[in-house]
Parts: sequence; C-alpha cells; structure tokens
Amino acid sequence: MNKPLIAIAVVGTLAAGYGVAQYKINEKLTVEIEKQISTFTETSGFSVEYQDANYSIFNQEVSLTGINFTGPEGEALASINQLIIEGYETDKISPYTAMDLKGLRLAESLIKQAEQTTPAELLNASYDITSSLKYDESTGQSDFDLGFVAGKVASMDMAVSFGNAQSFMEVSLESQKMQQQSQLTMEQELQLQSKMMTAMQALKPQSFSFTFNNKGQFDSVVEQQLSAVQLDKLSFVQQAQMQVDMLPLEEAYKMELMNFVNGLNSLSISMKLEEHKPVSELAAQVMGIAQQPDKLAELFNLEIKGS
Repeated sequence: MNKPLIAIAVVGTLAAGYGVAQYKINEKLTVEIEKQISTFTETSGFSVEYQDANYSIFNQEVSLTGINFTGPEGEALASINQLIIEGYETDKISPYTAMDLKGLRLAESLIKQAEQTTPAELLNASYDITSSLKYDESTGQSDFDLGFVAGKVASMDMAVSFGNAQSFMEVSLESQKMQQQSQLTMEQELQLQSKMMTAMQALKPQSFSFTFNNKGQFDSVVEQQLSAVQLDKLSFVQQAQMQVDMLPLEEAYKMELMNFVNGLNSLSISMKLEEHKPVSELAAQVMGIAQQPDKLAELFNLEIKGS
C-alpha cells in the first residue's frame, strides 16, 4: 500500500474511533442530563426539555440546545437557545470551568403576567450570560468572571480575584456533593454555613472590577421604573446625591458616580490590593480608616469612572 493510501487509512481509523467514542460519551451524557433534570423537576416542580445534547472530546464542552422550561400545569415559562458548559467535573474543582448561556427568553404567558409592572424592554429582551472560574489548586489562586447582556437594554461585566481559596473551594465541593446525595438536614446546613463562613474569612482579596454599559434602552427602563413609583428624574437625582454624599469616598469619586446617575450611560469601578491579606484582617484594617476616604482609596487603588 502506498503512503497516501496508508495516510487515508490511518485518518479513517482515527475518525471511526472518534465517532464511536463520541457516541458512547453522548449516550452517557444523555443519561446524566436526564438524571439532573429529574432531580430539578422533583425539587422545583418545573419541567425541562431540550432538543439536542452533545459532548466535545477535544475541548471538553457539554452543549445543550433548544431548552424549554414549563410549569406544573404545563405552561411555558422560558426558553434558552444554547447552553455550553466547559470543564465541569462532579468530583473536584476543575482548573477551568466556564458557562455560556445564549438566548434566554421569557415565554409569552409570563410576559403578559408581568407587563403591568415591568418595562417591555426587559420582558422582551434576549439574555446572554457568561461565567468562568480559574482555579490553581497548588497556590489557591482563583479568578471569577461574570458577563451579562440584556438585549438592547444594558450589559454588565464583573471580575474578582482571590488568593488562599483552597478551603473555600473544598467546602463548596463538599456542599455540592452533599446536596446531590440527599436533602440536607438543618444540622448539616448549619455545619456547612459555619465552614463556609470560616473559609470566606480566610480568602485573600486581590482585585475587583465592574463595568456597566447602556446599550440604548436603559434610559427608558429607568424612566418607566421611576414613573411606577411616582418619582421624576430630578427627584431621583437628588435622592441619589444624598446617598452618594454619605459614602466614604473622595469628592472626585462621588462626582463620577453622579455623572453616571445623570447620564445613565456607563460606569466602571476597579480595585487592586497590593497587600493580599485575609478577609478578616482586611475588614479590621478598613474599619480603622473608615472615616478617611483618601486612605481607603489608597488601600484599594480605587478607580471610578461614570458618564
């Protein structure tokens, strides 16, 4: 057999092997998904259906498409175009886990129920949500990112980094496993809460960032919400100014916040700690300089921009 034919044969064999492996994995995936859906239905009373499920061997992604949620009476509640989960593992915290939810929409029945109290821009919007968690077990470094887009209304992004996250991750995993096995008793819930509080106190905050952007319809949503509580824009700004004035911030930062309140266009906040202290120590330090805005800004390397 000549070399081109050998190459073709090898590629064909690999492709066939991949196809069989992919089929087996998708088969197991379907069983696991049905198990999770059954548990969700039992605890919530809502039903979930989906059109297709697939697992990618190469990038370890689980993809569900055409997801529909229905209520106890069979009424449509919401739908999702696609849900992609990458890196998730049931028995440990993965070094990288990500979720990408595309096209979440409310059903017409829910929209009609809420249309008297909720702006149409929000009810009719298509929502996209992304999140990711990077975790280095050897160092305890963890980085969490969250993104949210509400159609043409607004978008939001947030990122948080922590050190010394081993205990927090271990307790989170323990809680996840216990909840999957059976209904927790009150004693078990209290024990987990105590462990979680201790683990959170040990976290070492490193950085935080938040951005918000008006995508065109946010002004209208705010105006409708103000009208619903019989408040005009001027009164809203005045009340916001009173709240901002009470914050332990330098005047320049207060002005940036009010720029956002007036403009409703964009807001960005970032912090970065040079010394990585546990939450318990950091809280005590903050209490000591709570009345010194310049010291607080210096401690957190605070930056605020609003428009």
